[in-house]
Amino acid sequence: MIPPVIVIEGPDDAFARVVAETHAAGWQIRQGFDGPTVGMTRIVRVGSVTSANEAGAALLTVLGGAGAVVHGLADREVLDRLLDDLRHVGPVEHRRRLEASPPRLDPDELEILRMLGDGRSLGEAAHALGLSRRTADRRLAGARRALGTERTVEAVAKARRLGWLG
Repeated sequence: MIPPVIVIEGPDDAFARVVAETHAAGWQIRQGFDGPTVGMTRIVRVGSVTSANEAGAALLTVLGGAGAVVHGLADREVLDRLLDDLRHVGPVEHRRRLEASPPRLDPDELEILRMLGDGRSLGEAAHALGLSRRTADRRLAGARRALGTERTVEAVAKARRLGWLG
């Protein structure tokens, strides 16, 4: 399982909420970006980034195989560079200031994502749920929209990070 990499630009309570969600999803939380990560499993390092040096430490954490929840407090240039660098490593969830509470999916949208996360195709999921392919596609589009993602794989990954897919 790929560890989450999340950059939050927002108030302290939004950062704390994401750290709690990450822990609830089964990840081991470690404070700061300066500890060992190689060979450790299910580790997510958390902390604030207020400078280029701290951004580099967060990037090294991710390169070492751990996840990261970054409270982005540095200036725009440093955060943009960090986001670009992290995206070269793998998927990054970026939450900007004033983000609303976590997204909500209706049970049908969640079930489609759960089946896709289990490796079924959309057609197989539609058949198993007794839906037309078009209806299943609309429910999937609704889930992607609610999660703020463009691609299905991103929606499944985000739902998994939020602990919704088990």
